[in-house]
Amino acid sequence: MYSCLQSQRNVLVTGVGGPAGKACVHFLKEKGFYVLGIDMKEIKTEADIFRKVPPALESSYIPCLLSLIKEFNISLLIPTVTEELVFVAQVKDQIEKFGCCVFISSPKITKIANDKFLTAKFLEKRGLPVPKTVLQKDLKSLNSLTEIFEFPILSKPRFGRGGRGVKLYYSEKDLYDEKRKGLVFQEFIPGEEYNPNLFVFPKSNVIVNIILKKTALKNGIVGNALSVKRENNLEILKISKKIGEILKLEGPIDIDIRLKTDGTPIILEVNARVGANVLEASEVLETLIKTWFEISKQ
Repeated sequence: MYSCLQSQRNVLVTGVGGPAGKACVHFLKEKGFYVLGIDMKEIKTEADIFRKVPPALESSYIPCLLSLIKEFNISLLIPTVTEELVFVAQVKDQIEKFGCCVFISSPKITKIANDKFLTAKFLEKRGLPVPKTVLQKDLKSLNSLTEIFEFPILSKPRFGRGGRGVKLYYSEKDLYDEKRKGLVFQEFIPGEEYNPNLFVFPKSNVIVNIILKKTALKNGIVGNALSVKRENNLEILKISKKIGEILKLEGPIDIDIRLKTDGTPIILEVNARVGANVLEASEVLETLIKTWFEISKQ
């Protein structure tokens, strides 16, 4: 099916230097697609063509992206960079006017998912379990965290990608040594970590829900996954489905969930984009492609 349509199906993947971008390019090339890969740094990639682009937060990024979609007659855009999602969602109509399909949540929802504090508060208000969460800017001092949390205490950038910048503090001295700004502080959830990979389409309709268990983490007990395996955990399946429905997500979604010591699942992250481990949940990309073909025939 892929090869017979390849000549009229050009795909643009963003952030091809990152793990999610690399995974998407690898999947697409194995299926015989023509792939344009972009990134803000010069890199080696499996993509057929590479273009260096401005960082996603620069005002010139979206005009550059739209220009490339038009120049290369792109039929499918797969955004993989967290920082670009709100801006891409805002120009979805323009992208589609070029005859290009993109599966992405609304600007409102991508903004919430991009903000770790807003994500926690949004889900908490709707009855979903999240860690106790406070903003650094709302604290009198970092030492006041000891009145809210027990050690270890976890911090992460309010705006950031995956496990980057996550840190644990085991003592008041550790807190004293923290010099970063713009952090979110949370209670540390000590149990096993899971990575549901979803494809949601149309909005809120979860049609793929693959549960991956993280078997090794980059920084020991926190950080990005070094390895994963599939696990059919019914509680994780139910809660990840609720996330897709309540947040009104759309497209490929990457979620992080941890278990408390009593086995209660707690939602850590909701990434409104394809995840780094998607090749272990290839049904997400398979269904994305299938849905794209079905839309193209309409």
